[in-house]
Amino acid sequence: MTFLTKAILTFAAAIFVFGILPFGAMYFLQGKLIFPAPDIIPPNSPVGSFSPVEIETPDGVRLRAWAHPAEGDEASILVFHGNADAAVYQVRGKGEALVAAGFGVLLVEYRGYGGSSGSPSEVGLIRDGLASYDYVRRQSASPIGLYAHSLGTAVAIPVAASRDVFAVALESPMTSILDVARYRMGWVPLDGLMKYPFRSDLLIGSVRAPLFILHGTDDKVIPFSLGDRLAAMAPPGTRFMAIDSAGHNNLASFGTTGLAIEFFKETLAAKRRAEK
Repeated sequence: MTFLTKAILTFAAAIFVFGILPFGAMYFLQGKLIFPAPDIIPPNSPVGSFSPVEIETPDGVRLRAWAHPAEGDEASILVFHGNADAAVYQVRGKGEALVAAGFGVLLVEYRGYGGSSGSPSEVGLIRDGLASYDYVRRQSASPIGLYAHSLGTAVAIPVAASRDVFAVALESPMTSILDVARYRMGWVPLDGLMKYPFRSDLLIGSVRAPLFILHGTDDKVIPFSLGDRLAAMAPPGTRFMAIDSAGHNNLASFGTTGLAIEFFKETLAAKRRAEK
């Protein structure tokens, strides 16, 4: 083997190890990064005032959600959690707060999460959100609202764009996961690598229900700038609130659940006055 041949092979190996291999690993492992489902086995018995329910999606996945059904003409709120969370973990916080405020509640669960079958993907999670909405609609003809956090906002927005909802509250939303990845690894050419881009920026303009977006100014997971940019793409009348000094996972300690409940109540009251 000549020196030139050896040099060419060494250079090719370096390109593979330091160039192609990391990008290949990024492509095939991104599912575990985007969907780090907690390893839990949820109980079969009620938790607080919520009971486990099974929702079957059109593609045969069985979702393990948690429900406090609406009573009478109560409106219902669907709660969409973030990527490292689980529906059962929402009971003691958002779930019980919404129930106390007079709403029926479904804590939405995704495939591969919290005792549900299947494996998560962008198309799959959106199907789960739509199936969850349809499940609640079969139970009641009353209005339905959506309340989502982080990755859950990227599921709630397509649902709101294709179903009849009376209001949508989004905490720490993103324009897209592609933009979040660029924020973290701006030097990497990511456009062709993202299997699950979750392009909320392309759908937010199609949401016809009133929108309320809340974002912490110190969010290090999904930067405040992405929530601000998404709000600018939303339909006129969208409310945007900067939560000063709040991060990504501590918004509730800054009172955002109460703010969302107030928004739901005001919007619902206005809707019902308009219908009289």
